[in-house]
Amino acid sequence: MGTRIYVLYLAATPVARQVVAGAQVTKVDGGRIEFKIEATEGVAPIGTGTHERMVIDMVRFVERRKQNFA
Repeated sequence: MGTRIYVLYLAATPVARQVVAGAQVTKVDGGRIEFKIEATEGVAPIGTGTHERMVIDMVRFVERRKQNFA
């Protein structure tokens, strides 16, 4: 489950150019994980940002949803 994303657009990329994107974990706090994200075209950065995700217990999540709809 994503909780927050911040993206900074830096440059346009011409059609047919190769874009490489990556993410690096920068912080783990309980079930919260923060990432630094970056996209480049060759060596030039075209975008950067951060993303935050929450780790959830899927069984517990599904059970709670079932209870809400019963």
